[in-house]
Amino acid sequence: MNLPSLRTGLHSWSYRKLLDSGELDVYGFLDDAARIGFKDIELMTGQAGTVSPHIGSEDLPNLKKIVEYAHSKDLRIHTLSTYNDFSITIAEDWRQANIRYILEWISKAAALKVPNLRFLTGYIYDKDPLEKLEQLVIEATKRCAAKAEEFGINLALENHSSVFLYADEILSLIEETGSSRLTTCPDPTNGFNISQESDPQELERMYENLRRLAPKATCAHLKIFGIEHGKLIGYDLDRVISIFLDSGYNGPIMFETTDEDFESEIIAEAKSIVDRSIQRLSALA
Repeated sequence: MNLPSLRTGLHSWSYRKLLDSGELDVYGFLDDAARIGFKDIELMTGQAGTVSPHIGSEDLPNLKKIVEYAHSKDLRIHTLSTYNDFSITIAEDWRQANIRYILEWISKAAALKVPNLRFLTGYIYDKDPLEKLEQLVIEATKRCAAKAEEFGINLALENHSSVFLYADEILSLIEETGSSRLTTCPDPTNGFNISQESDPQELERMYENLRRLAPKATCAHLKIFGIEHGKLIGYDLDRVISIFLDSGYNGPIMFETTDEDFESEIIAEAKSIVDRSIQRLSALA
């Protein structure tokens, strides 16, 4: 499959209401993604002890069937999106189950030839000092990164959790881990107060955060808050695309719609808007 360097992709989280309710299964989601014209897909896997309806079953034969169906639709599963919490201290058994979960999905990603596993760090709990939580995350991440290196899988860390949330913190974790398989999955608006009338200074902080995360990206997200007058609302799309292009990132930007009750044609319109921005700015680069 010959793909352009920077391109649009689709996260199954955008279809969460339909998938979680059973109104749509993963095959219907893939059909719709192909109909709209996407090539790259990110699938939510669930969390330790819970299987996401986005995949139906964690059994390898089922997962291989999904990957093969995607290929038949000229799609590829680019990223598997796990949930984990490495810093929870009130339930050590659960924390260890989270670590085992990521280790297991590294093996599954390798068996499926899916190059990226999106993962998280952990959350700040009131009674625990941040230094303790950070150390728990570092130790768990090192364990997972060692297996990722063994299996040739990228651990794409999203700026999503409250421990190691911003670029400086995430880059320090990557440096501390010392693994080339620990990469980033930048979601530009995560951690920032972004709305239809965003504060200009807040937007500048967001762009700078993205500028620092993008060079280490092997996956990326883009929140779709809505469309007004033919433009995505909340941020300057051209600015975001320019940052990705300048960073050298050559993968998909996975759409995540914030409205559970979206219509798929909204995603199709957003795709056209982002595709045009990529094409126009790539020609100027």
